[in-house]
Amino acid sequence: MSNPIYADFHVHTRFSPCGHRDATLTAMIARARAKGLAALGFADHVTPAPVPGCDFYDGQQIEILYAEHGIINAMDLPADLTVLVGMEADYTLAGAGCLDGAILDQVDHVICSASHFHLPAAPRPRDDTSEARAELMVRMAREMLAVPGVSVWAHPFDCTAMRPLTPIIAAIGEAQMAELITLANSRRVALEINGGPAATSPAYREATAAFFGLAREMGARFTVTADAHHPDDFERLDVALSWAREMGFRDEDFLTVDELRERR
Repeated sequence: MSNPIYADFHVHTRFSPCGHRDATLTAMIARARAKGLAALGFADHVTPAPVPGCDFYDGQQIEILYAEHGIINAMDLPADLTVLVGMEADYTLAGAGCLDGAILDQVDHVICSASHFHLPAAPRPRDDTSEARAELMVRMAREMLAVPGVSVWAHPFDCTAMRPLTPIIAAIGEAQMAELITLANSRRVALEINGGPAATSPAYREATAAFFGLAREMGARFTVTADAHHPDDFERLDVALSWAREMGFRDEDFLTVDELRERR
C-alpha cells in the first residue's frame, strides 16, 4: 500500500527511553520504506529541561534533536520516502514548559501527550472517582491544546493509569468532548488514531469511538500511527488504519506530510 496518507508521524527510536535498542534511525527508515510509507516522522521524547521527580526525561533535551539531524543529514535518504524530525512533547509532566523556541526551531512537527499519568510526578486526580479522573484528563487536554507549536494530540485519553476508561469518557460527556475538538480545530491540531497496545483493546476502542466520530463530524483532521518503538512495530499501522476504516474514516480525513508541514 502506498498513497499520500500512508504516513506515520509518531515514530520512536533508541533515543527515547522507551525505544528498543534495535530502533536506530537507519533501521526505522528501512522498515518504513519496506512497508511502503510515503512519509515517516520521528517523534522521540524531548523536553526543554529535566522534569523534577521523573527520571524518564533525564537526558531527553534538545541534544537529541541535534543528534538526529546529524545522523539524517549524513544519510543517503530514499527519494520515495519523506523523513521528518519531530518530537513527542509531554504536557502532563512538563506543563506549558513542554516546548520552547529553541526546540521548535529544530522540529518539523510536535506530537504532544496530555495523558502520561502513569509516569512519576504526573498530576493525580483529586480522588479515584471517574468524575475526578475525567476532570483531570479534560483539564490537561484543554491546557495542552493551547500550547503554541503543537501539531498533533497524541493518543487522546489513553493511559493505563486511567482505567476503566468507559465511565471516564461518560463523565467527560459530549459537550466537553465538543469543546476540546473545537479548540483543537481552532489551533489546527490534528487528532491521532494510535495503533499501539491500546488499539488492540476493545474497551479503549469502544470508549473512544464516540469521541473520534464526533471529531470527524466537526471537521477535525487526523493522523494514524503505529507508535513504533521497534522496527517490527510498523505492522501496527495497519491496526490503526483498519480501526479508522471501521469508524468510517476516508483518505481525506488524514493529514498528508505537506499539510503537516504547512501547520508548522
